[in-house]
Amino acid sequence: MKRYRMSVCKGSSCREGGSDAVHVAAREALAARGLQTRCELYRGGCYGFCHMGPNVVVREDTGRKRDPLSPEDYQLMGWPGEVYYSGMTAEKMTRVVGEHIQDDAPVKELFGQPDSGDDGQPI
Repeated sequence: MKRYRMSVCKGSSCREGGSDAVHVAAREALAARGLQTRCELYRGGCYGFCHMGPNVVVREDTGRKRDPLSPEDYQLMGWPGEVYYSGMTAEKMTRVVGEHIQDDAPVKELFGQPDSGDDGQPI
């Protein structure tokens, strides 16, 4: 069974866009499904994709010791099993918990595209 680490951005733009509600929805959905032991939930720093927020990053927990000074709390690392979600809402977060965390099926239509501009077109 896979384990995950989920980080919800706490940068000012994401918070203005509703990331606090996204974090609450994640916490409640994990508790309602009994998934707290399968997924550690964090408040991450700003990932730099403010125009695409609220942002959420889900990574598979491979057992690697968590380094409190690692840049993983504020940047995408490109690690296998890393998924970036953008434009998150409480409803979308509940879906991510149900599909990605519970069923090990990332929700591809909610993936963020960090290499795109505001207009959604590649830079």
